[in-house]
Amino acid sequence: MDKGKWSSKIPTHCDVCRQKIRNTFVDGKTVFGPWGIMCPLCYLGVGVGLGLGKGQRYMKKKKEFVKVAG
Repeated sequence: MDKGKWSSKIPTHCDVCRQKIRNTFVDGKTVFGPWGIMCPLCYLGVGVGLGLGKGQRYMKKKKEFVKVAG
């Protein structure tokens, strides 16, 4: 397993606004405490950052998502 690739079921919607995930998403902690899958806009509003214990950003490359930050 490649640690830089998303290995779970590919998310389809943002957990915050429910908009469709297209080319990028953040799997991260929110200011409310719980973690979630967030679109870039929601991440800017309620995400706590990227890195260990905060979150990771993934970007679509062909048919899979790869980690690009965090």
